[in-house]
Amino acid sequence: MTGPLTTVLDALAGGAGSLSEIRRRTGLRADVVRAAADHLLRAGLVRDCPLTGCPGRGCGGCPIADCHPGGG
Repeated sequence: MTGPLTTVLDALAGGAGSLSEIRRRTGLRADVVRAAADHLLRAGLVRDCPLTGCPGRGCGGCPIADCHPGGG
């Protein structure tokens, strides 16, 4: 059996970009997803980055370029 921390990490690795998306992909309760995400943030295993589109010139120039896969 896999615990909620691993389940949430797997959902993030699979492209989930929000807590609601993690909840949909995993079937975990919202409070469990929030608690797991908070724990992972405190542990430094994930980062809390704003969701925004990339500029027309592509990744690398925006301040959050290092927050998402392929950025920077």
